[in-house]
Amino acid sequence: MPVMRRTVRIASPLNEGKLEAVASFLTEYNRCVNHFIERYWSERNFSDTYVDSTHMPPDGHFALTARLVQCAGKQALQVVKSQRMKPKRRRTMPRFTALTAELDGRFWCLADEHNSFEWVKVQSGFTFHLPFSKTAMWNKWTEKGFTISRSMRLLMPGGTLFMEFVFEKERPPEKTTGSVEGIDLGYVDAVTCSDGQVAGIDMNDFISSFGRRERNTHEQVKQKVFGELKNIDLSGVRALAIEDLRSVKSRTRGMFQRAHNRRLSHWLYARAVQWLEQRCEEQGIALMRVSPWKTSQFCRLCGNRDRRSRSGKVFRCIHCGHTDDADMNAAQNIRLLGLAGVYSLRSLPGRFIGDTRL
Repeated sequence: MPVMRRTVRIASPLNEGKLEAVASFLTEYNRCVNHFIERYWSERNFSDTYVDSTHMPPDGHFALTARLVQCAGKQALQVVKSQRMKPKRRRTMPRFTALTAELDGRFWCLADEHNSFEWVKVQSGFTFHLPFSKTAMWNKWTEKGFTISRSMRLLMPGGTLFMEFVFEKERPPEKTTGSVEGIDLGYVDAVTCSDGQVAGIDMNDFISSFGRRERNTHEQVKQKVFGELKNIDLSGVRALAIEDLRSVKSRTRGMFQRAHNRRLSHWLYARAVQWLEQRCEEQGIALMRVSPWKTSQFCRLCGNRDRRSRSGKVFRCIHCGHTDDADMNAAQNIRLLGLAGVYSLRSLPGRFIGDTRL
């Protein structure tokens, strides 16, 4: 049965001496990971799933136990295998620069002792007791029935130690009844749904209201967007289609004025999609990514596409005269792609054009 996973990152308030000891361990672990990366890369090994004895360094080569060295090797394998997704001409040997260690249940456990902190005991030839305090996110996933997994990550960006805990829960089966809907994510109105729901109205005005030197603006936008997303009702939905905008900000350097670039930098598309993915997982809703090609210029009634049909927030087809809110028109077209089960409007079957039931 597939599982849902949620990550909770918590800072550990270590004193200077213990922080230096953990940093020393992570530095050595980092060196060990890079050793394995060099070995696997030299062999062009992108397929192994475990660390065999031929790749293990001599005893004493690293100040780590054999089990930890094997754990570092496994982490290196994942780093090297990630290069498979790139074209061969763009593959370059990765370097593991972060002070990060991914540890399984052999190396850590929640300690029994309690005072003002909770404690994690990390050991394998050495022992660290790391304090932390449970956060609201920890309590949220626990209350939703998630259980803590055997995997944990130690990381130290900027000289602060963090622990990332993974919570797991069995994923519910996908719904077989309900509607198919489309969602248009924008930076004027944050979310427009094909069923008429709108969230984050005038988000662009909210972002524009920030002073040039105002701090924590991205956090303010995140809180507002997430607060608005919570108000969207997906109870009767079995499938949700969203635009695949993962590279929408790429190759835009120098194309827009500074004010527009600032608004784009606040557009939390990836975070909003991550939130939607999690919500769909928890409610058994299938999530589909579809191409954004011409969704804002396509008339769902007559099937014509023309950029002149869209003017700001208004869509008025220059061929048949159909008029709609521009974001709602895009959301309806995204829904069409979900109903048809295709990725792009180029592949949309003709029977879906002119569907007045939408």
